[in-house]
Amino acid sequence: MLRIAGLTGQTVAGHTTRPLWNDTPTAYTSEPGVPPKQSRHIGIWERKTENGKNCFVRRLETMDTWHFWANVGRIEAKESKLRIVLIGESVARGYLYDPSFTPAMVLQTILDEQFGKNQTEVIDLARTNLGYEVKDLALAALQLEPDIAIVFAGNNWGFSQPTFTDITEIDVAITTEGMAGVKRVCDEYIQRTVKAMVSEIAAEYKSSGVPLVWMVPEFNLADWREPFTNAPYLPDNRNREWIATLKEARQALNDGEPLRAEQLAARVVELDQGTCAAGYYILADCRRLANDVDGERKYLELARDAQSWDFSITFIPKPYAIAQQVLREELPQHDCQVVDLPALFKQYLNGEVPGVRMFVDYCHLTSEGMRVAMGAAASCVLRELKGVEQSWCTLAGEHIAPPPEIEAEASFLAAIHSAHFYQRYDMVHHFCTRALKYSPHIAEIMFNYIEFQLSNKAPLRMSEAEQQIFRLGSPLIHRYLFQRHNEKWLDKVLLTAMADALEAAGLPGRETLERLYREEHSTRVGEINLLQSFYLQSADQAHEFEGLRAQSRVDSDPQHFRAYWPDSKFVFIGEEGCGVNLSLTCRLPKLSLDEAKISLACNGEQQVEITIGKQWSSWDVSLPGHVVRDGINEIVVHWPIPDFRTAEALSEVIVKLCQMKYPEYYPIFGEIHSFAASDGHQLSTNLPTVQIESSLAKVA
Repeated sequence: MLRIAGLTGQTVAGHTTRPLWNDTPTAYTSEPGVPPKQSRHIGIWERKTENGKNCFVRRLETMDTWHFWANVGRIEAKESKLRIVLIGESVARGYLYDPSFTPAMVLQTILDEQFGKNQTEVIDLARTNLGYEVKDLALAALQLEPDIAIVFAGNNWGFSQPTFTDITEIDVAITTEGMAGVKRVCDEYIQRTVKAMVSEIAAEYKSSGVPLVWMVPEFNLADWREPFTNAPYLPDNRNREWIATLKEARQALNDGEPLRAEQLAARVVELDQGTCAAGYYILADCRRLANDVDGERKYLELARDAQSWDFSITFIPKPYAIAQQVLREELPQHDCQVVDLPALFKQYLNGEVPGVRMFVDYCHLTSEGMRVAMGAAASCVLRELKGVEQSWCTLAGEHIAPPPEIEAEASFLAAIHSAHFYQRYDMVHHFCTRALKYSPHIAEIMFNYIEFQLSNKAPLRMSEAEQQIFRLGSPLIHRYLFQRHNEKWLDKVLLTAMADALEAAGLPGRETLERLYREEHSTRVGEINLLQSFYLQSADQAHEFEGLRAQSRVDSDPQHFRAYWPDSKFVFIGEEGCGVNLSLTCRLPKLSLDEAKISLACNGEQQVEITIGKQWSSWDVSLPGHVVRDGINEIVVHWPIPDFRTAEALSEVIVKLCQMKYPEYYPIFGEIHSFAASDGHQLSTNLPTVQIESSLAKVA
């Protein structure tokens, strides 16, 4: 499962009624205990016999999941038309474009042009959030008597639900190999599970005489970046060297020394044994600067796959290389056609690494990406059903496109989606600019969205800005933005990108943003809880943010902020010249020093240094007015580097897995119980001050 704050269709992981590491919700595509081919159910549709023929009718009891599927009430019995069944996950669903523009619609348009009107029908069985359950859906779909089936899946295949046998393997692997062993076990699980599933589907279709096409998915390698994490616990106290070497590598890259950066990044990967993406991204940047596209692609793929083992953080759907390779090797053995999107996109882009031109996020396709993919799928259909060889590039015409208003809204949603997954400003700004380019009505939606996110005047479901968005937007906006829930966040990257895009279009985006910051969220207005999701999400620390969210993480101290990096960042809205008072309650973690110094910096200037221990202690820190800026200010807490007690820390992993809790694979540098910023304009404007207020009782 996947958290999308502000977008619906996917939800927050960590529901306590099922294993906490299960990232993909059960699709219930068939009846329990009944072989899928004999089930009365195909997804949300149930078999009915009318006039001696079988049709499938949408079940009322599945209404809460209808939005995951095509908006089709009935699938009629097969008649004279050639029937093409499209099975898949959210990429095949057309996520962020659905229901206005989908791969199934693109495929139907192409086939109408090639076979003639009313000669073919595409049955859309794609479902958002479909994982390994694609097997049951594909087998049940044989009841629809397809002339050919296309499966477009492979992004939701992770290490989703380990058995106790798997946990035992992890236990042995940790002891003998460290975290590299955990990655090996997880990769082998993915390979084993995918191979068995794909072989069963392909064999059933072959025995049924139904041709099968499988589309190997691709990933947004060029522009998507995994949210940054530290390295997990490494053997022989290597974490200290890893942190120092990564810092040097980044600095070398920033200083224009790519050869030195590459050497240092290679050492980073050597230290973490390929279990972290950070080093691979630097290596990819170095290869890009050297104009080595193939080398850049190789390291970006390794970065994508590096943390296949890590089901303790938010899962981002992706096609792991190991799963892609199984599809390429296994399917031809069953005489199935394979559409290899990585190879196809490479050809289409003249060798370039695929990015935002083809993807709206990590794996979901733009309208152009859908055209190319479905052109290749249509080529396979023509080969199989008509005996005609026709290149995909002649089928994917640019005339197959959504209306400009839909393209604009999909881009607007892509900007929100990307920002809420901690993507860089340039990617978010790209989609904001793209949205405004396609339709001017997006400008008013953006202004209202900024107002909605920052205004405290009305709660959710009652704000005028939200009503305006509903009025201005199509059903696309209604479905993805507010249909189920929206979390109000400060959204530093997103709102800045929107304001800048509006400004470039000649509209007062920055003025609007700065006014709302000042009027609604300045420390002069009231005290700010820096650990509140509204502010913490903008501190560019995905791991810390997700770790604090009780609904996404269950552990012994779910409400404590845990620092997974030596620097912890926080933001507040201030006014230039106005002092700010900080109230901090913190401690060192269990596996740390007994006592050490920490320091606080504001906007890059160190303010105070204090000594803390393993007991909670509370501090008041007064920031002078001259260090405070108008708008967003950044506070950084610098934690000490401990001696990393890897063996002791990893010995607790298996216990937590057996208790169905998220394991702590990562070192913790510090913990914060509470952190607030309040108006301090009457305080001294010259020097920072610090005062200990109280010492709280030790918390186990």
